[in-house]
Amino acid sequence: MAAPATAQTVAPDTQALSAIVERLVGAKVESIAPSPVAGLFEVIVKGNILYIDSTGTHLVDGQVLEVATRTSVTARRKQEHEIATTPVMDIAQLNLADAIKTVKGREMPGRVLVTFEDPRCGFCKRLHQTLSDVPDLVLYTFPVSFLGPQSRAMNEAIWCASDRSKAWNDVMRDIPPSLDGSKCDLHALDRNSELASKYRVAGTPTLFTAGGVRIDGAVGAPAIEQALNASVR
Repeated sequence: MAAPATAQTVAPDTQALSAIVERLVGAKVESIAPSPVAGLFEVIVKGNILYIDSTGTHLVDGQVLEVATRTSVTARRKQEHEIATTPVMDIAQLNLADAIKTVKGREMPGRVLVTFEDPRCGFCKRLHQTLSDVPDLVLYTFPVSFLGPQSRAMNEAIWCASDRSKAWNDVMRDIPPSLDGSKCDLHALDRNSELASKYRVAGTPTLFTAGGVRIDGAVGAPAIEQALNASVR
């Protein structure tokens, strides 16, 4: 006859562990699985990595470090999770009416960039200097207000301008937007914040090619050309 199972041999009830975590943090558990550390389960909640022991007695909110390599297992797993769960941008699925369209030269297949930018972002202004050297390009700029209320006020003025593209490009050259008191529908700016969150855009500028290639930061013209070329293959 087989010996009765002990507490050490009974498989942990991951559903019960998930319920404990959800009760403590007030958010739904995205996944739960054994971690590299014996006795600890990795729990992902709102994109963050937590750990709970197999008995549900202790919840750990912190970094697990791999001694041999001196690297963070937690940070690596979070990055892997973000890559796996971030959707690939499909320009055909975007509401381009929520963006500011700027055409440089000729409109050509594949030579399209979708950008998320803040009007007060210095790196965005550097990017626009770089883009002056990139020919035949269509830009769809989704304005976001990551840098606070002043950015939001500038975005509202730009969005309500009669020529949004000109107003945006003026701001990128440090020419303040005209505050003429014009009113318009500003819901697009709110939707842009939601769109940035969907694609895990946390900083500006962030760029996407028509083929979904992502570029973070104000990179140089050669890197932009390389990404554009890759998107039309």
